[in-house]
Amino acid sequence: MPSKDESILTAGYPRIEELVDGENFDPINKSFAAAYGELEKISRQKAGLGKAKQAKKAMRGYELTMNLLKEVLKMKYQMVENLKQKESQKK
Repeated sequence: MPSKDESILTAGYPRIEELVDGENFDPINKSFAAAYGELEKISRQKAGLGKAKQAKKAMRGYELTMNLLKEVLKMKYQMVENLKQKESQKK
């Protein structure tokens, strides 16, 4: 836990930062998988007031969100690697 004197750098998205720092994506993966499965069922239905189309849009939203989280995690690894390289150059 940082002291009062230490400043905490945050982008204003504490839940996302928590996920990326802890790398515990199991709850989100389970939730997304369940929701995505339901949306797949809806997207295959022919009846409804454009529900299939809306379901496909929502599925695309889930896909984009997961891709975004993967990219953020990849950036985290790159930043950690760059930091390690800079520290090893200082020695």
